[in-house]
Amino acid sequence: MIAKSLFYPCALLTVASLLSACGGSSDDSTGWTTDSSVSLQFAAVAGTTPVSCGTTITSLGTGSQSAQVQDLRFYISDVQLLKEDGSTTPLTLATNDNNNYTDGTHNVSLITLSQAGTGACTTGTLNSTIQGTAPAGRYVGVTMTLGVPMSLNHLSSTDAATPAVLRSDVNPSMSWNWRGGRKFTKIELQSTETGNPVTLLHLGSTGCVGDPANGVAITGCTAPNRLTLTFANFDPAKQQIALDVQSLFAQQNFSVTNSCMSSPTDAGCVSDFAALALNFNPDGTGTGTAIAGQTQTVFKAMSR
Repeated sequence: MIAKSLFYPCALLTVASLLSACGGSSDDSTGWTTDSSVSLQFAAVAGTTPVSCGTTITSLGTGSQSAQVQDLRFYISDVQLLKEDGSTTPLTLATNDNNNYTDGTHNVSLITLSQAGTGACTTGTLNSTIQGTAPAGRYVGVTMTLGVPMSLNHLSSTDAATPAVLRSDVNPSMSWNWRGGRKFTKIELQSTETGNPVTLLHLGSTGCVGDPANGVAITGCTAPNRLTLTFANFDPAKQQIALDVQSLFAQQNFSVTNSCMSSPTDAGCVSDFAALALNFNPDGTGTGTAIAGQTQTVFKAMSR
């Protein structure tokens, strides 16, 4: 998917400082330059309205109902910067920490847009940026994967040797088990309707073959459920990458519980996967790959 895109460098600096310190430039239409440092900013919205813990989100679902964020986290991996000629340059993460890890081949970051203890939010410590470096040059956009790379996805979530960003003691409830790996997204909205039913999407790989708990490595998954996100004409000084919960849950009825846990026969996943343009059939024949010719509507480029 090619969409008009977003970058967001060094949020606390002035625009003038951004252009010099973080490399963003918007003085012509052929891209932006960096001397090394790049910062990607992520946000949650409902349509064009910012979404955060403790605020009521309106006009959701088939009944134009209201809800609050309960949890909103997702993994982004293998970020690459796009050049005008179509070539790509990997972004090197600035650090390995509780939200970021690179093994030299792949990188993965956890974006957290919920804050535990605020409103209905139960889990999370805000982390809305990916910081990294890239060779000096001129770029026009960015591409990335929603999900955790195969080689990292099935590490033990409890082993102290596993990178912190993938461990359950550091980032609770972002893992299923060794075979299932990580929840690529954990998006939960608590309705303001009677009983406060929850509408949720837990996206992750399914049908994974192997048994890591008994020393048999995962060799593949019938539905990988990873999604490539590509944004062109991306200006790091003026834009951000937004997850639109209104679009994601447009076909859900917020008067009742709506649960998609990525099971290949889970009827509750049909509309969520359609919004992500991922192949899913409730008869279990879905491939968990991008649908050719269709464009996802959940992640979009927006002005800051």
